[in-house]
Amino acid sequence: MITINVKKKTNANGRLVIDVNTQLIEKDVDVVLVIQEKEPKPNSKSSQKKGNDKFNFSELYGKLEWKGNALAEQRKIRAEWK
Repeated sequence: MITINVKKKTNANGRLVIDVNTQLIEKDVDVVLVIQEKEPKPNSKSSQKKGNDKFNFSELYGKLEWKGNALAEQRKIRAEWK
């Protein structure tokens, strides 16, 4: 079995045209086609979700730097809860 992933865009009429080269010459094959619509990439303003959904911090990864002792700051905040 050969798995081939192809990313294509449908045309204005909704047609999807796929032309795939294989190493199978004059062979009978079964083809399984799964079409999954791609979700649009969120822009920075819409990446913040409302309600109970979690915030996506992936756009901030590697951009924030912490100066200081994180453990000491946590203890300071937790001391305020008492």
